[in-house]
Amino acid sequence: MTSIPHIEPELDELIEDPELEKNLNRKDAKMRQKYEARKRIDELLEQKRLRQLLDDWELTDD
Repeated sequence: MTSIPHIEPELDELIEDPELEKNLNRKDAKMRQKYEARKRIDELLEQKRLRQLLDDWELTDD
């Protein structure tokens, strides 16, 4: 049985409605904001972990 390969149309070809395009841009912006927020949270948690390690190290140094 021969199968026809599925060809993905370009996103620009799919978006013909300007309102739909605006909604997709908003979703992209929200996803980008969530990604940046998660990245910042990870950085803060890493700073907290490193500070705790430093505090523990200073306490055992005495």
